[in-house]
Amino acid sequence: MPEKRGLAGLSTQEVGTRLQQYGPNALEVHKASTLLKLLGYFWGPIPWMIEVAALLSALVQHWADFAIIMALLIFNAGVGFWQEFTADNAVEALKKQLALKAW
Repeated sequence: MPEKRGLAGLSTQEVGTRLQQYGPNALEVHKASTLLKLLGYFWGPIPWMIEVAALLSALVQHWADFAIIMALLIFNAGVGFWQEFTADNAVEALKKQLALKAW
């Protein structure tokens, strides 16, 4: 049966052992560049297909098709970026409301 410690908590030695074994009790924050997040919406299989369609439209000089395809590609990236931006802001606001100490 585990030993009861009461309100005293862990010994300094036990804290050091657990800190070395498990690391600090903190979430790592990875902050990505805003520009890289935006450019990420132009990278991937589906954006590549749309970009190829725009390129082919430009090669055959169908400028109206090219303009529509590019407008939709940019609009899609803008909407996705805006949604991610507002979600990140909401998460940051929630993190600020978290309790910083446990009793």
